[in-house]
Amino acid sequence: MLTLIAALFYTTQVETNFDYPETRREVVVDTFHGVEVSDPYRWLEDDVRNNEEVAGWVEAENLITRKYLDTIKALPKIEAALTTAWNYPKQSSPSRRGNRWFQSRNTGLQNHSVIYTGVSATDINEVLLDPNTFSEDGTRALSMYSPSPKGTYLTWGISDAGSDWSVWYTKNLVTGETLRDVLLDIKTASPAWLPDESGFYYSRYPHSDRGGHIKTTDGQQLWFHLIGTEQSEDTLIWSDTAHPDRFYGASVTQDGGWLVVSVNEGTSSNNALLVKGPNEPKLRWLITNFVASFDLIGGIGNTLWFKTDYQAPKGKIMSITIGEATTTWKDVIPEQKNILRGADIVGGKITATWLEDASTKATVHSLDGKELYAVQMPGLGTAGGFGGHNDDTTVYWSYSSYNYPPSTFTLDLDSGKTNLFWKTKFPVDLSEMVVQRKFVTSTDGKNVPIFIVSHEDTKLDGTNPVLQYGYGGFDISMLPRFSASRAVWMKMGGVYAVACIRGGSEYGREWHEGGMLANKQQVFDDFIACSEWLIENKWTNASKLAIQGGSNGGLLVGACMTQRPDLFGACLPAVGVMDMLRFPLFTVGWAWTSDYGSPDDPEMFPILFGYSPYHNVKDGTAYPPTLVTTGDTDDRVVPGHSFKYAAALQHAQVGNNPVLIRIETRAGHGAGKPTALRIEEAADIYAFLYKALGMQGF
Repeated sequence: MLTLIAALFYTTQVETNFDYPETRREVVVDTFHGVEVSDPYRWLEDDVRNNEEVAGWVEAENLITRKYLDTIKALPKIEAALTTAWNYPKQSSPSRRGNRWFQSRNTGLQNHSVIYTGVSATDINEVLLDPNTFSEDGTRALSMYSPSPKGTYLTWGISDAGSDWSVWYTKNLVTGETLRDVLLDIKTASPAWLPDESGFYYSRYPHSDRGGHIKTTDGQQLWFHLIGTEQSEDTLIWSDTAHPDRFYGASVTQDGGWLVVSVNEGTSSNNALLVKGPNEPKLRWLITNFVASFDLIGGIGNTLWFKTDYQAPKGKIMSITIGEATTTWKDVIPEQKNILRGADIVGGKITATWLEDASTKATVHSLDGKELYAVQMPGLGTAGGFGGHNDDTTVYWSYSSYNYPPSTFTLDLDSGKTNLFWKTKFPVDLSEMVVQRKFVTSTDGKNVPIFIVSHEDTKLDGTNPVLQYGYGGFDISMLPRFSASRAVWMKMGGVYAVACIRGGSEYGREWHEGGMLANKQQVFDDFIACSEWLIENKWTNASKLAIQGGSNGGLLVGACMTQRPDLFGACLPAVGVMDMLRFPLFTVGWAWTSDYGSPDDPEMFPILFGYSPYHNVKDGTAYPPTLVTTGDTDDRVVPGHSFKYAAALQHAQVGNNPVLIRIETRAGHGAGKPTALRIEEAADIYAFLYKALGMQGF
């Protein structure tokens, strides 16, 4: 790639009645495979914390966005409704380590959930860790917490300003002493404890730029940390300088002490496996190629069980028994009609969750794979959990749906009976909300599921404000889950629709691969087909239809609105990947080439260039009302993506539709954002939609 930067600058000229801040344009031209590509807002990629001009632009954009939003009379009422809806008790399913139980709980409006401990699942009342004490403004958050196998120690991570980087600390729960163990250079990882609690394996980047949020991060390594020692004394377990694009995820079996390391290249779900027995000196390869996914679900002695899609696109469970001379693979639960979503070894049985048209089913099997019974689900929703230890007779699992707040159930593994353990007391009446699952025929004839949530009296007269959400990538499925803010949206008179488009895992490997690399346009085609279906079936019309998505879903919204600006009444791209030619150059963006492909590849370049939102903004176009959202310190999808896209839209826009950007300060990709900021952001978004879609009566 060749780059030309000319010393010619000029300011944005906008043919619109909206008064945008002036944004400097410069002549920057890259040459990809003989094609010249303009990038006039390259300077907005710079770190906002180190560049006064970028910081000034952020301030100016936020000021005009704030001014616009504050003129919307419904905003205070929407924010009050969201505050009321958010104010309900929340808690995780209880989990056990040794004789100690753990649970996270939130009274309602606490910025962060508090970690509690206790002596039984029904007596968890001692505050163990309160992230609300980490900072006054709530921008320091708990990134993870991990009790040791017998409950003697607790290791936890703290992230700052929404960063993916975190610092780990460890406490002895018996003595109450916080140990000298302070671990740095860690990004989105968890400890894998040894059964004897002497230490844990973990992944880190020893040469990281953890102080920044733009520079490329690669070269992850696997280390072992001995409890009670400093990080400088840690032991390097695995490093591969020839493959700096590999990630390492370690697990240690509860019974048997086998170390199993998943080796992934980029964000691909295909992985290789390294293993080490409890008496073996070092890791050795169990699977060397990257042709399928192999996820450890448990182990007993020298037998390990894996969830895999090897020669089974919908998923199956295999076991491997590792002997001194031979290794024996065996299919335990073969591929089924439904998609195998997850599994665990608990109480001497296999618990499995499945997707049937993007809704959860659950079954329990003997260790040889025989199905013992199916778990009764409350309805069309999403269930998870079903994990534990081999001496457990009861497991805890959670369930929620769009109109069913998260609740916890118990499952008696022997009898198969389930009981409600804890039910959320949600302050908003959901009894009149109806969840439907429809199927939309996409451009290639495939049926795409779409969940529609509405009031039972909603009339199909083409006038309803509809918020359509999607993601479409990285093998991630969109499942029916509860959201307090979505409940408020429906109380405002809105309809909520979630499209389960290609790129996700709703129908296994084939569904994912049908929306990646050269097939990425199918993702946008699926989403647009769902939009057109909603209009054709009188749920809404183009002026009343809003679309929303975050991260890869932000790319989805950006691509769809540049391809079909006539189809939508409002667009909400959040923390999106908007420049498909430069995404590999920042933080871990290089890892996404497994799903997107690389602009350096002459075959992928025209595909990426063809749908890249930033590069497909057309001057003189009337784009729908748009509110771009991002965080100024996002170190996953750097904010320069959103900055450049918003600047390009403002420059190109004609007519009266606003194109605004809301930039959260001291905020990242979304994880760890305090409750107060989540409510403020949701209120701004819904107020924007209220005005853009011409809503009334709330």
